[in-house]
Amino acid sequence: MRLEWIEDILAVAEHGSFQAACEKRNVSQPAFSRRMRQIELALGVTLFDRTARPARLAVHVHDQLDRMRELSAGLRDLTGALRDTEGTRRRRIVIASQHAIAATSTPEIIGRFADLDIDTRLRSANRDDCLAQIMTRRADIAFIHDVAGAQEIPGSDFLEIIQIGTEALIPVYASDKLGTLNHSYERGELPVIAYPADVFLGQVQRRVIFPRLTRVGRVRPRLETALTLAALEFARTGFAVAWIPEPLARADVRSGRLVDLSTTLPSILMTLIAARLGDAVSPIVTDVWERICAMAQSPGIG
Repeated sequence: MRLEWIEDILAVAEHGSFQAACEKRNVSQPAFSRRMRQIELALGVTLFDRTARPARLAVHVHDQLDRMRELSAGLRDLTGALRDTEGTRRRRIVIASQHAIAATSTPEIIGRFADLDIDTRLRSANRDDCLAQIMTRRADIAFIHDVAGAQEIPGSDFLEIIQIGTEALIPVYASDKLGTLNHSYERGELPVIAYPADVFLGQVQRRVIFPRLTRVGRVRPRLETALTLAALEFARTGFAVAWIPEPLARADVRSGRLVDLSTTLPSILMTLIAARLGDAVSPIVTDVWERICAMAQSPGIG
């Protein structure tokens, strides 16, 4: 398995389609499609369900995404360390961020300490994996969501935690497919994109959101994915209703491509949290943490 293969597969997973992935990887779509088939031939397995539109990862591949992210991060770290003959990577910090936060608030947060001349390694993962990276010292600071009524933050007794903002989790749907959604309502069902039960947003849906959907009839999960970016892409096509962090859906809602259904379906407020081990003493981490604490005292995030 080659690093570039892993990153090609992750690009499709994280951006929701071949088209978006090839733009990210800076290759043409025909060339990217050929590369995907070459990977499948080399491995002797089918990686994508091409009967879906857009094509999506096969279930057995989806189950290995977190492992592939870890391998990608580890190989890149190893490559950098081997090339570092003069110790230039010593002023580095590793940030673990939930996928949705990595695509919305994390760039602004990192920008607040850019002047400290610190190299930042950003690892995107689900909430439990972000916290696991903190507890095992593979990451210095984590950015995660928290919601009242959802699972308590694991390992909180060992962590220093600060609230740095809020983000709403809102239901969205393609504005040009509202007729299809209304037809589903008339049949007594609500088509939704569900997050898996073993990830944080899946727990939020099952413990907080779905119990409030008593007036819409049967909740029908038409698709399950752990990736908010994939859920967003499916909502854009009118496949089903998706609950998306508002900053991630903001541009589509403002442009009219998506409609915010919060007036008829439940939305919830999530807390944006920074966490680190309580015994972290690295001067670099301390400098960054002080900047993040200062952010918590001023508006602007969320």
